[in-house]
Amino acid sequence: MSAFLVDGFARGEALLIVATPHHVELITSQLEQAGIDVRDAERANRVTILDAAQTLEKFMRQDGPNPEAFDEVVGTLVARLSADTRLCIYGEMVDVLAERGRFKAAHQLEELWNVLGKRASFTLFCGYASGHFGDPRAARILKDICDAHSHVHRKQDDLLAEYLHDQQAAASGGTSTASAAPTS
Repeated sequence: MSAFLVDGFARGEALLIVATPHHVELITSQLEQAGIDVRDAERANRVTILDAAQTLEKFMRQDGPNPEAFDEVVGTLVARLSADTRLCIYGEMVDVLAERGRFKAAHQLEELWNVLGKRASFTLFCGYASGHFGDPRAARILKDICDAHSHVHRKQDDLLAEYLHDQQAAASGGTSTASAAPTS
């Protein structure tokens, strides 16, 4: 995932990182190791970092994400950041919802990102912890979430992600649609 961000930055794209504090720390460290001065990039509006859980709170309602509030919070920011250049986004908000067992809301959020993608120029890389989808009852929603994406990537050594990916492929008739499956 850090290579995705480093490559985007090298192409002149702005970066939006919406992650958990622990992952923000890891990501910024990896960006710094790649030669990106994150603080300078933030001041220049080339890097924007948001806390995933705090951002979710701004547009979540009792039963799921509110589309108008999502547009106000995320859509406005994405439009501003992508006004002059393509935007490279790494996001973990769906994973935060999955961790909480809110799979339907997670799928709804993925759909909101897809709607936003029709209006703004960005590439979105979603990070998921495979352990959040280990419950067999999550298999169908994992398929729905994955189907909302265009590519599947998983860590080579993540056996649970491999199993879940295989289950998702079996559920779709033996072929796997390329999508964003659990990555860690």
